[in-house]
Amino acid sequence: MCGIAGVMTADGSPPDQVVLEGMAEALGHRGPDGRGRYLAGNVGMVQRRLAIIDLETGDQPFFEPGGAALVANAEIYNYVELREALHGVNFATTSDCEPALYLYRRHGLDFVAHLRGMYAIALHDPQAGRLVLARDPFGIKPLYYTESASRFAFASEPQALLKADLAARALRTESRDELFQLQFTCGRRTAFKGIQRLLPGETIVVERGHVVKRR
Repeated sequence: MCGIAGVMTADGSPPDQVVLEGMAEALGHRGPDGRGRYLAGNVGMVQRRLAIIDLETGDQPFFEPGGAALVANAEIYNYVELREALHGVNFATTSDCEPALYLYRRHGLDFVAHLRGMYAIALHDPQAGRLVLARDPFGIKPLYYTESASRFAFASEPQALLKADLAARALRTESRDELFQLQFTCGRRTAFKGIQRLLPGETIVVERGHVVKRR
């Protein structure tokens, strides 16, 4: 269980590093073995790592020659086969998550079709000016987000968004009642106003701090 979080601003300014640090602290219990940070243009991402595969070189974020960077909370079961199929790639690590970056460069948003496993992935492509978030088809790994006029933010847990003051501490009554009855909420809405979740198997594209595509 790792934790990821990040911010993309709408006006092109760098994200507040205090906010990023706050989200990383809030996710500390998810990853005691490593702490990664990424900052480029209007995007900042953080990751807290629970080391399982590639204990020595698997710290995140990962980078590829085209400039894209990735953080993930994931277990990719077919990573050995993917690495063998990606001819000509000089991998920097033996991590199960690094192949996703090269799949993205070769297949665009269809990169997730090649992954077998459970994952919540955040990928920043500076060349395209976009942030890509993806969640596994069974929805095993969680990923939440909030969107406003000034920025888009995501995290593995709602409390990371709340503690960083990126979302209001206000409950959505109908979702709260659903949570009490079922012990979970259905669909995109959560019990918190302004916080939504990626649906199982969903990929979204964020540009200039706003969601522009879902698939």
